[in-house]
Amino acid sequence: MNETLTNFRKAVAESTDLQEKVKAGADLVALGKESGFEFTQEELEAGWEELQESDEGLTEFELEVVSGGASGGSS
Repeated sequence: MNETLTNFRKAVAESTDLQEKVKAGADLVALGKESGFEFTQEELEAGWEELQESDEGLTEFELEVVSGGASGGSS
């Protein structure tokens, strides 16, 4: 996962405001940009795939979003 996505992931993990926006179905690329993290949809999808396959796995919040049916920003 690229450094920008890693930093965005940390920012979301530390911010209830960002978490609420993610839960509400915000476009993650747009949310990242407005939060100072520039990445493309393709980078996001590749990072998400890589994260799911890694030993690190998903955080509790990410699992909650996935199980809640959030699309990860793709329409």
